[in-house]
Amino acid sequence: MRPLSSRLVGAVALAALLSVVAALVAAFRLPEGSVDAALNRFSIFDVPAVPAALFAGAVVAMISQLARLRVRVGGGLARLAWGEAAVVLLCASLPPAVVPPISLVGFGAAHAALHVLDSRHARARPVRESIYGVAALTISAALAALVVAAAWGGEVREGLAPRQVGALCAAAVVYYLATVAFLVARLVAAGGGTVRGIAGPILGGSLLMLVGNVAAGLVIVWACSTSGFLLLLVPPVLWLMHQFYANRLGEDEERRTWAEFAEVARELNRLDERDAAQAGIAGAMRLFGVSAARVVLAGGRTYGDLPDGPMTARPLAVGAVSVGELQLAGSEPHRDRDRLMLATFGDALAAALHDAVTHHELRTMSERTTYDAVRDPLTGLYNRAALLGRGNVRLAARPPGEPVALLLLDVNDFKEVNNALGHTAGDEVLKVIARRVQDAGNDGDLHARLGGDEFAILVTDLAVGGADLALAAAVERARKLGAQIAAPMRIDGVALSKEPSIGVAVAEAGSADLTELLRRADIAMYQAKDGGQPVAWYDPSRDDASTDRLALLAELREALAAQPGEDQLTLELQPAVALTGPAGASNSGGQITGVEALIRWQHPRRGKLSPAQFLPAVEGSELIAPLTHWVLERAIALASGWRRAGLAVPVAVNISARSLAERQLPETIGDLLTRHRFPAEMLVLEITETVMLSSSPVVDEVLARVRRLGVQLAVDDFGTGYSAFTVLTRVPVQEVKIDREFVAQMLDAPKPGAIVQATVDLARRLGLRVVAEGVENPEQRARLAELGCTAAQGFLFYPPLPPDGLLAVLRERRQLQRRHLRAEGAV
Repeated sequence: MRPLSSRLVGAVALAALLSVVAALVAAFRLPEGSVDAALNRFSIFDVPAVPAALFAGAVVAMISQLARLRVRVGGGLARLAWGEAAVVLLCASLPPAVVPPISLVGFGAAHAALHVLDSRHARARPVRESIYGVAALTISAALAALVVAAAWGGEVREGLAPRQVGALCAAAVVYYLATVAFLVARLVAAGGGTVRGIAGPILGGSLLMLVGNVAAGLVIVWACSTSGFLLLLVPPVLWLMHQFYANRLGEDEERRTWAEFAEVARELNRLDERDAAQAGIAGAMRLFGVSAARVVLAGGRTYGDLPDGPMTARPLAVGAVSVGELQLAGSEPHRDRDRLMLATFGDALAAALHDAVTHHELRTMSERTTYDAVRDPLTGLYNRAALLGRGNVRLAARPPGEPVALLLLDVNDFKEVNNALGHTAGDEVLKVIARRVQDAGNDGDLHARLGGDEFAILVTDLAVGGADLALAAAVERARKLGAQIAAPMRIDGVALSKEPSIGVAVAEAGSADLTELLRRADIAMYQAKDGGQPVAWYDPSRDDASTDRLALLAELREALAAQPGEDQLTLELQPAVALTGPAGASNSGGQITGVEALIRWQHPRRGKLSPAQFLPAVEGSELIAPLTHWVLERAIALASGWRRAGLAVPVAVNISARSLAERQLPETIGDLLTRHRFPAEMLVLEITETVMLSSSPVVDEVLARVRRLGVQLAVDDFGTGYSAFTVLTRVPVQEVKIDREFVAQMLDAPKPGAIVQATVDLARRLGLRVVAEGVENPEQRARLAELGCTAAQGFLFYPPLPPDGLLAVLRERRQLQRRHLRAEGAV
């Protein structure tokens, strides 16, 4: 607790002196002989001497303070005494003007004696606190005397008339309230808590003592005025009352103390050593009322400070393990209860500190283990495992398509260093190279030593500006890195220079993982070594063993086997919009004539992949059949749901050449149509013209069986083959889709425009639908409508939409169509 300020003590002491001076002035102004007469009226054992009466009053005041009880309140101690009984006696036996100086003498003598007694046990309060206590009691006694003076009008009354009893009781209550107020002020000023938190326990614990003290004082006054022999019964009665007070206050304090102990023990549960020690120091000061405490751990670490003087030490141990020592300011506790509490608190603090120290050691060990698991022990750079793990995380965090680079370097002829200078010198060379690798990189780079004399740098901050610019930037960084590493170094007094060979691999984020980038950079690095060049970059044309395709197929197999709710594969659907009819004049087109199902792959590491990024690899593998089945089932299920909702629209699915070579394809389609109750004529299979012109008997057989099911066929990317118009007469198709390349150039180049016009004319004469792909502006739409093109597809109308988005479009279209029919009077 903080010591009382000199200003507060001085103010209270000055007020006490002024009250005493005022009382003495009032006493001298009384009529001559009135004081002697008043004192002679109150006689004990027929001893009327004025000095004896004054001395007796001072002794009463002193005894009332010597018989005290200590109560812990907040963070400090409150001392409850028999002051109310003494005030009743003094005010009943002495003139009010004499009470303040007599109180000052008696209270001062009591506190001086207590200070001497406590000093022998190292429990003495500071002198300023004793001065504050004496001054506060004197002021309280002066206020009580004022009450009596006001009630009696300056006269001295004999006996205990009701008016006198009331005045004495009021004086005792005023004294009580004043002393409580000064006590609360002292504890608050010393940082012991709030006014409410301190005053509540004091008032609750001392009200009964107030009543008993006032009753005891009145009884003594009555005995003195009746018969002095009755006073012989007072000491045992007062002793019994004192024991009763002590037991009552002790029970209350015990209850509060152990509740406070439980709260303090909870505060010890800290995982940090410093926090646990600080909580222990604060708890010890709070529980034991000491001014300072210190925790000294077994390792020599110390928390808290102690002033010079007596000290109480409590060893802290958990079983046979010594944790440290708790040191408290002041001498050893003299009560068994305090010693028991100190022992219990010490055990709790020892356990908390032991847990905190153990947690700290485990955390340090875990951090060390984690560091060793990801760091190269020689250079401190990341090791191969950390590069792969952290590198893949960084790649996944980059936006898809953003260029990244991996620089892989190998020190040329490093073995010569070990042979000539020894392995210790070789290790020093590797450390120097590691520092230069770090210095040459940027903050966002990932540096690693892969083992031996191989180092790698993952660069993710290449400037975005196309693949060529990204490769040029990565190669430039590699050359600067090589030059910096090749700078001369001095090892064991020998100047040497080691040049590296660096391989550079650049790829778009999402297109390759770290393993694949390492493989490519390794190929490039050996190309640099073989060519005698400092830097070489990965050339796919010189890579005969790409593993990216194999990894992609394995990942696709997992995607096809994903559980519902964890789907990586999804469908997007792009509507085809009619260009003819009353609604075809708007930019948004007219009625939706069909939708094309487009597969998308939301790869967990590579990001969102378009069909062009994975279908070429799939078409050459055995996964084409399950992937085709997946697309067909999803597309037919979605279209069947729209149909049940009254939003029937044909759905088109692209079928590859490899799928048409599967004889079971017609049975697969038939089973799906039956299971989902979807009309065959509302399913359109889009097949490239090259496949339709195939001379394979299996393809011809599969197409014929598909047509017998009632499924429609469409020629996709029409016009890109060598015999485009031949396919329309050879294969029974119902729809022709003009390739987007011709649509994009039809307004600017005569040949593409002529091909589009010839395709529309021929298809119209053959009774086929014509759908133009890639329509992106109103001019293209207007020209196609003018030529008589049946429908169009492109971003001018709708981009590829998720199923929910397409469903909303179909519902909106149905509402527009109904309003149009109402306007025409058709409904």
